[in-house]
Amino acid sequence: MRRITKEKIFMKKLLIICVLLFTTQGIAEEEVAKSCFRVEDISNWRALDNKRLIVWSPTQSHPYLVTLMYRCPGLTFEQSLIFKSTLLRTCSNSQDKIFIEDMPCYIKDIQKIDQEAVQNLVIEIEGTKS
Repeated sequence: MRRITKEKIFMKKLLIICVLLFTTQGIAEEEVAKSCFRVEDISNWRALDNKRLIVWSPTQSHPYLVTLMYRCPGLTFEQSLIFKSTLLRTCSNSQDKIFIEDMPCYIKDIQKIDQEAVQNLVIEIEGTKS
Protein backbone atom coordinates (compact mmCIF):
# COMPACT_ATOMS: atom_id res chain seq x y z
CA MET A 1 0.00 0.00 0.00
CA ARG A 2 1.26 3.44 -0.89
CA ARG A 3 1.79 5.99 1.85
CA ILE A 4 0.93 9.57 1.13
CA THR A 5 2.90 11.91 3.26
CA LYS A 6 1.84 15.34 4.43
CA GLU A 7 4.61 16.76 2.29
CA LYS A 8 3.21 15.19 -0.90
CA ILE A 9 -0.28 16.47 -0.09
CA PHE A 10 1.12 19.94 0.54
CA MET A 11 3.06 19.89 -2.76
CA LYS A 12 -0.03 18.83 -4.71
CA LYS A 13 -2.10 21.62 -3.14
CA LEU A 14 0.67 24.12 -3.84
CA LEU A 15 0.84 23.02 -7.47
CA ILE A 16 -2.94 23.39 -7.87
CA ILE A 17 -2.84 26.88 -6.34
CA CYS A 18 0.01 27.95 -8.63
CA VAL A 19 -1.83 26.70 -11.72
CA LEU A 20 -4.99 28.55 -10.68
CA LEU A 21 -3.06 31.76 -10.01
CA PHE A 22 -1.35 31.71 -13.39
CA THR A 23 -4.58 30.89 -15.20
CA THR A 24 -6.65 33.60 -13.54
CA GLN A 25 -3.87 36.17 -13.96
CA GLY A 26 -3.80 35.48 -17.72
CA ILE A 27 -7.57 35.84 -17.95
CA ALA A 28 -7.50 39.07 -15.94
CA GLU A 29 -4.75 40.54 -18.14
CA GLU A 30 -6.71 39.62 -21.27
CA GLU A 31 -9.85 41.30 -19.91
CA VAL A 32 -7.92 44.47 -19.01
CA ALA A 33 -6.38 44.65 -22.49
CA LYS A 34 -9.71 44.14 -24.24
CA SER A 35 -11.45 47.29 -25.43
CA CYS A 36 -15.20 47.19 -25.91
CA PHE A 37 -18.04 49.58 -26.65
CA ARG A 38 -21.80 49.40 -26.58
CA VAL A 39 -23.34 49.43 -30.04
CA GLU A 40 -26.34 51.50 -28.97
CA ASP A 41 -23.95 54.20 -27.72
CA ILE A 42 -22.15 54.75 -31.06
CA SER A 43 -22.31 58.44 -31.87
CA ASN A 44 -20.28 58.39 -35.10
CA TRP A 45 -17.88 56.34 -37.22
CA ARG A 46 -15.42 56.88 -40.04
CA ALA A 47 -13.91 54.27 -42.34
CA LEU A 48 -10.17 54.80 -42.81
CA ASP A 49 -9.82 52.10 -45.46
CA ASN A 50 -11.40 48.71 -46.22
CA LYS A 51 -9.97 47.13 -43.08
CA ARG A 52 -10.01 49.85 -40.38
CA LEU A 53 -12.54 52.30 -39.00
CA ILE A 54 -12.80 54.68 -36.09
CA VAL A 55 -15.90 54.37 -33.93
CA TRP A 56 -16.87 57.00 -31.38
CA SER A 57 -18.85 55.61 -28.46
CA PRO A 58 -20.55 57.00 -26.45
CA THR A 59 -19.29 60.46 -27.48
CA GLN A 60 -16.74 62.07 -29.80
CA SER A 61 -14.28 62.09 -26.89
CA HIS A 62 -14.18 58.26 -26.80
CA PRO A 63 -12.71 56.95 -30.08
CA TYR A 64 -11.93 53.31 -30.83
CA LEU A 65 -9.89 51.92 -33.71
CA VAL A 66 -11.68 48.86 -35.09
CA THR A 67 -9.56 46.55 -37.24
CA LEU A 68 -11.26 43.87 -39.29
CA MET A 69 -9.85 40.39 -39.94
CA TYR A 70 -9.98 40.81 -43.69
CA ARG A 71 -10.62 43.59 -46.18
CA CYS A 72 -14.25 44.55 -46.35
CA PRO A 73 -14.87 45.87 -49.87
CA GLY A 74 -16.94 49.01 -50.00
CA LEU A 75 -16.43 49.96 -46.34
CA THR A 76 -15.20 53.44 -47.26
CA PHE A 77 -18.32 54.11 -49.33
CA GLU A 78 -20.93 52.90 -46.84
CA GLN A 79 -23.43 55.29 -45.30
CA SER A 80 -24.57 52.91 -42.56
CA LEU A 81 -23.24 49.84 -40.79
CA ILE A 82 -24.87 47.11 -38.72
CA PHE A 83 -22.89 45.90 -35.72
CA LYS A 84 -23.68 42.39 -34.49
CA SER A 85 -22.21 41.41 -31.15
CA THR A 86 -22.39 38.30 -29.02
CA LEU A 87 -22.77 40.27 -25.82
CA LEU A 88 -24.23 43.64 -24.93
CA ARG A 89 -20.91 45.12 -26.02
CA THR A 90 -18.83 44.80 -29.17
CA CYS A 91 -15.36 43.52 -28.33
CA SER A 92 -12.30 42.07 -30.00
CA ASN A 93 -13.34 38.55 -30.82
CA SER A 94 -13.99 36.53 -33.91
CA GLN A 95 -17.74 36.36 -33.32
CA ASP A 96 -18.47 40.09 -33.33
CA LYS A 97 -18.94 41.54 -36.79
CA ILE A 98 -20.05 44.46 -38.90
CA PHE A 99 -22.47 43.95 -41.77
CA ILE A 100 -22.12 45.95 -44.96
CA GLU A 101 -25.32 45.31 -46.84
CA ASP A 102 -25.55 41.51 -46.43
CA MET A 103 -21.83 40.81 -46.14
CA PRO A 104 -20.33 40.10 -42.69
CA CYS A 105 -16.96 41.65 -41.83
CA TYR A 106 -15.43 40.05 -38.73
CA ILE A 107 -13.78 42.21 -36.09
CA LYS A 108 -10.19 41.29 -35.32
CA ASP A 109 -9.28 43.99 -32.82
CA ILE A 110 -10.67 47.03 -31.02
CA GLN A 111 -8.34 49.54 -29.42
CA LYS A 112 -9.30 52.58 -27.39
CA ILE A 113 -7.30 55.47 -28.85
CA ASP A 114 -6.90 59.16 -28.07
CA GLN A 115 -7.66 62.22 -30.20
CA GLU A 116 -4.02 62.54 -31.27
CA ALA A 117 -4.09 58.99 -32.65
CA VAL A 118 -7.33 59.81 -34.51
CA GLN A 119 -5.70 62.86 -36.10
CA ASN A 120 -2.60 60.86 -37.07
CA LEU A 121 -4.69 58.10 -38.65
CA VAL A 122 -6.77 60.61 -40.61
CA ILE A 123 -3.62 62.41 -41.80
CA GLU A 124 -2.11 59.05 -42.81
CA ILE A 125 -5.19 58.15 -44.86
CA GLU A 126 -5.49 61.60 -46.42
CA GLY A 127 -1.80 61.39 -47.41
CA THR A 128 -2.31 58.11 -49.26
CA LYS A 129 -5.16 59.58 -51.32
CA SER A 130 -2.90 62.27 -52.81
